[in-house]
Amino acid sequence: MTSSGLRVRDLTVVYRTDDGDVHAVDRASFDVGPGERLGIVGESGSGKTTTALALIQMLRPPGRVTGGTATIGDVDLLRLAPAEMRRHRLQTASYVPQGAMNSLNPVLTIGRQFRNALADHGVRLPEDELRARVHAALESVELDPRVAGLYPHELSGGMKQRVCIAIGMLLGPRLIIADEPTSALDVVTQRQVMETLGRQQQVTGAALILIGHDMGLMAQFVDRLAVMYAGRIVEIGTIREVLETPRHPYSRALVASVPRLAQRGELHGIAGVTPSLRRLPEGCAFHPRCVDAIDRCRRERPALDRAPGEHRAACLLAADAARESVA
Repeated sequence: MTSSGLRVRDLTVVYRTDDGDVHAVDRASFDVGPGERLGIVGESGSGKTTTALALIQMLRPPGRVTGGTATIGDVDLLRLAPAEMRRHRLQTASYVPQGAMNSLNPVLTIGRQFRNALADHGVRLPEDELRARVHAALESVELDPRVAGLYPHELSGGMKQRVCIAIGMLLGPRLIIADEPTSALDVVTQRQVMETLGRQQQVTGAALILIGHDMGLMAQFVDRLAVMYAGRIVEIGTIREVLETPRHPYSRALVASVPRLAQRGELHGIAGVTPSLRRLPEGCAFHPRCVDAIDRCRRERPALDRAPGEHRAACLLAADAARESVA
């Protein structure tokens, strides 16, 4: 990986509660190379958004990062002081939120919000150059420059999301984190937003993390996929590996839950519910819902079984099968 990629090692996020510490993210490790797209999927509460917010130091108390590194080049995002982190947001790493409807300031025009973002990072330009830069940013996401004079309530949901993408790309970051950027949008607008995000990433060559629930969307957009469950990454590999030969039972269940034209009228859910992070079961956290669980799964907590960059799974049965195939 070149210096412009993201390298995360043992990221740990803890929430302090009256009942003790809750590990919302437990030693997550992954890489995203320049120009690469990594998807992170999992049910609500699995740690996806917490991972994203931790990388750009936007966690709110009582959440805090208690361990790990997240480096882009020689910059460890987790070690930056708050003032330094503010300078690196938008420039080194940008965050496209899932709630575009609530992410823009309702009392400022779109153009003013672009200008504020530039001013906050020390960009001082003559008025005509500043206006040209804002208009170019809007045109880059296929919005009319006249949008700069409008307020957020005058835009559709898809237009607001594209404005958020344009703001996120304004200073050419090396990492883009898109947190469910198509939530609450119709399918046509979803496609337009994802095409916009993809074009912007190609222009800059940035690493991109896409967070979401939609396996179909991931299949069309990302290069590699990480599956999270109960705060841990339980499988990671290329999108083809995870979709065609999932090694963790939870990944298999997620893939099986995707509706298919050949099986119209058939829906496959995942039995049970996600466990409370305050009271995780012993052994593998997924074993109460796993149809393949054996006694070892109830006692032993599996770890990802291979070095970074390969198809890995945190499953005792998958590890046994891998050893048998080699023997």
